[in-house]
Amino acid sequence: MPRKTRFRRGRLTLTSLIDVIFLLLLFFMLSSTFTRFAEVNLTQAGQGGVGANEEVKTQFVRLNKNGVTLNGDPIDFAALTPDLILAKGDATGRGFLSIGPEVQAQLFVDALARMQAVPEFEVVVLQ
Repeated sequence: MPRKTRFRRGRLTLTSLIDVIFLLLLFFMLSSTFTRFAEVNLTQAGQGGVGANEEVKTQFVRLNKNGVTLNGDPIDFAALTPDLILAKGDATGRGFLSIGPEVQAQLFVDALARMQAVPEFEVVVLQ
């Protein structure tokens, strides 16, 4: 009569699984970069650094899906330069940047960078 042999399973250890997880974690940590590509400095309305008693000339830039306006006058976005901002106002003034609906983020960042290029000119972002 043939004898039935029972196979006994060995106990499953998790040591090798932990080693594999650790190696994967190490690989992804070493192959990833955690640098910032660019930073955008924002000042919201109400956080300005100019005192309340000081007389400040302001510029108002509005971004729409149809174009850009400076103090209510429609302009081409390429014309929004520090020279134009200085010609329309005071170099030590404040500029308000308002964003309309459906404006792309890149247009906002480009306009903000152009306005911040004016020396001693504070840019405040309106919601």
